Amino acid sequence: MPVRKNNTPIIGIIGGQGQMGRLFADFFRQGLNGISPKVLIADIVTKLTNRQLAEKSDIVIISVPISETEKVIKEVLPHIRKESSIMDLTSIKEVPVAAMLKGNCEVLGMHPMFGSSNPVPGQTVILCSTKKSGKWSKWMADFLQENHVKIEKLSPKEHDQTMNIAQGLIHFAEITFADSIRRCQLPIRQLLRYTGKASELKILLAARLIAQDSGLYGNIQISNPYALKSLKEFQKSVTELIKIVEKKDLKSFNKYFEKNKKFYGKYLQEAYGDSSYLIDKLMELKTGRQQKEAPPKPDKNDLAILGPANTFSHIAADKYSASPKYFAHDIDEVFDLVEQGIVAEGLVPIENKLNGTVRETLDALFHRNVHICKEITIPINHCLVCLAHAKKKDIKIITSHLQALSQCKKYLHKNFPKSEKEAISSTGSAIQKLLSGNDKSIAVIAPAIAAQNPKLKILATNIADEEDNVTTFVAIKTGRILASQFIPKPDSISHKTYIAFYFSANAPGTLFTVFQDFATAKINLTKIESRPTQKSFGEYIFYLDFTGHISEPHIQKALTAVSSKVAELKILGSY
Repeated sequence: MPVRKNNTPIIGIIGGQGQMGRLFADFFRQGLNGISPKVLIADIVTKLTNRQLAEKSDIVIISVPISETEKVIKEVLPHIRKESSIMDLTSIKEVPVAAMLKGNCEVLGMHPMFGSSNPVPGQTVILCSTKKSGKWSKWMADFLQENHVKIEKLSPKEHDQTMNIAQGLIHFAEITFADSIRRCQLPIRQLLRYTGKASELKILLAARLIAQDSGLYGNIQISNPYALKSLKEFQKSVTELIKIVEKKDLKSFNKYFEKNKKFYGKYLQEAYGDSSYLIDKLMELKTGRQQKEAPPKPDKNDLAILGPANTFSHIAADKYSASPKYFAHDIDEVFDLVEQGIVAEGLVPIENKLNGTVRETLDALFHRNVHICKEITIPINHCLVCLAHAKKKDIKIITSHLQALSQCKKYLHKNFPKSEKEAISSTGSAIQKLLSGNDKSIAVIAPAIAAQNPKLKILATNIADEEDNVTTFVAIKTGRILASQFIPKPDSISHKTYIAFYFSANAPGTLFTVFQDFATAKINLTKIESRPTQKSFGEYIFYLDFTGHISEPHIQKALTAVSSKVAELKILGSY
């Protein structure tokens, strides 16, 4: 008799080189808590025969096509020891279990409710215990459960009656649906151009089934002893609806429809939510595939802005220009597109009243070959956005850009003190995540424009801690401005010039002398800021903006004086 450690069985899989057989062989070999069963394989091309495997194994698992299962059971049953067990992996149970019960060994029916492309842990396996189930049946159930497999228990008869509907009827509907589309002779790619996403999901599922093994699905249809009963019910449903359509009887159609609503009851809402999630994921998958295959290219006439759509950047861009918008992945991409001349202009955030300067924008303004041509300020009115069917009590997670979360801190503390706060790259990305996840426990801080999707609603408006919060954006164009260069003065009452500079070496009073030049010229400095040069610790770039335009003589004189005292002076813009 084979030697075993820790009561661990030797498992033999007949058909172990088939897809499902290989899946379970690998699953058993991985073991649990350092203990792995020895796995034997017998198949058409193995040296080990079915009989030899049966003689050596404690658990013999039959994993062959349904049409071959009974034959193989009869072949190996006389060679299985009385203290061993025989089990099968077929999707029909009464016939194989009855055949296995003719032996003297333990018997357990098993039906994995998943395909061979799925990992076993996390899936569902139906176990059909018998009067001859014993210690190896218990070992198998324990091993599956400890590996996070969900166990459902049915008698063989209950199994076949249930699977007749859960598999047979559903697969039958998909197969006939696919065949009906074929008969209508509308090419599938052409059909998909005109279907909604929910309908496309139905076509996907039908095509998914047709892409697989016809023998497997044929056996499921033909071998189940209860198949014709449910298929005749299906036939009645189709016949009844065809008659209603032929008579153009809307009243009868409504009755037909409402009977089903009553039957499905509360599950309808759950089904609607779950299918909406799948549809959103399908759209997300297709969008990603389209972007990968043919990413959108910016046009010369586009205004490059920080994406995605329906953010405060988008609101500012619409206020600034009617030009088409190109949504960049980040601020650096906006500067890249402008600097290289791929787009004529870009719009980037530079300062928020509450959170201060946007550092990425400041650094890029100094280091890139661009200049500011205009400034625009917009109010920041934050809203709390959620799914249309969600309520305040459902909200457990609030997500948005870090700045938005910070700007609404008091509101969140008062209204959602126990909620989890989750920072994300942008308010637009947070909205996309909300839509794709279809999770009513999530809310997003975003502008009202982001909630225009019919699947969303605004739960609360104007939730920022400060009512008069604003963000300033600057429009940028390629090229530098020189102090000696003539720049036409814009037709506006007030003008601003923005500069940046750094010194060749730190010395006492150097910054003060620059301020003196502006004071002598009677120029009003409106902002002073510094950023590290990123070259050496303790070295800084100083950013100043002041009232006036570069075309004015007293400003040109001051800039000439400043230029002689610094290592580099860059005029970021005069507008």
